[in-house]
Amino acid sequence: MQPLLSIIIPTYRRPTFLEKAITSAIYTTINDDIEILVVPNGQDGTWTKIANNFSNDTRVRWLPLQEANACAARNHGLRHAEGKYIRFLDDDDDLLPAAADQLELIETNDLDICSAPLLNKFSNNTSREFFKMPKTMDFVSLAFLSISAGFGLTQGSIFKKSLIQGISWREDTVLYDDYFWILDVAEIRELRWQPTHEPVATYVQHNGSRLSRVARNSTNSQAPVDAILRLHQHLRTSERLTPERTSAAAKALLTHAHSVFPASPFYLGSIIQQALAMDPLATPQHPFFTKHPKLARHLLASEWALLPTRYLTRSYRRAIWEIGKLVSPKNP
Repeated sequence: MQPLLSIIIPTYRRPTFLEKAITSAIYTTINDDIEILVVPNGQDGTWTKIANNFSNDTRVRWLPLQEANACAARNHGLRHAEGKYIRFLDDDDDLLPAAADQLELIETNDLDICSAPLLNKFSNNTSREFFKMPKTMDFVSLAFLSISAGFGLTQGSIFKKSLIQGISWREDTVLYDDYFWILDVAEIRELRWQPTHEPVATYVQHNGSRLSRVARNSTNSQAPVDAILRLHQHLRTSERLTPERTSAAAKALLTHAHSVFPASPFYLGSIIQQALAMDPLATPQHPFFTKHPKLARHLLASEWALLPTRYLTRSYRRAIWEIGKLVSPKNP
């Protein structure tokens, strides 16, 4: 019998986090109508101990890949998924009880997608922060705006499998994998979508390796720009472009340009000008510019003025991350 939900969990060398992720998935379903597809990828055997802990649970399936990455693992899981709906869960994150309500909502209302925010927390539980989604009732606009670090549109959503089964994750990407994929989803057609406001998953902060700590450079900073402009042009040619979506695309470009400006200031400076030509009132999705609106109105000049300071702070953060990895205990 077809399960109602398939949860796909790629994993690599994080067994302690993985066990918690699987357990959280088991207890956030409707009547246990679920399959959990765990995809260990790469040269990693640490998952086998965890697999033994769930050996008697038929809801948990293991689909190892010898040479792969997280995106290849998600694609592998999608090919084997049998559920009516799909949820993606990283191995270092976990689901919350509201995820069960979200599943009931998408099934009851026959939606294509249902999205909810995440709860940001540190692995030692010393701090928690509720990530709010941008205020919009338009999924395409939300997809553009999901470039803002925080609310995790892909992790916080449930998708109808029939909608996404032809959309592959980009296996050659280093950064922004979830953003590229969600923009591809937004390109399909107008969708039956509904947001909820209760956090359905946690984004766990820890000192282990993760893609968010890969250094930004001129090459990987350009890829999100290309993806935003591509979707914006597709919406135009398919007569799906609206003023709200143009504004959201402009905000996404400015948000990204501000976030990685030190990586390629001349290129991203030209992108700031292009975004403001799309919407002169657009500003980056960053609290700094909410507090300092005058700087937002003169964004390009502000970015150049702040550049020396940002080079210093980037170097400092990178050093702290590296020190944190050295002093933190390793996962068993």
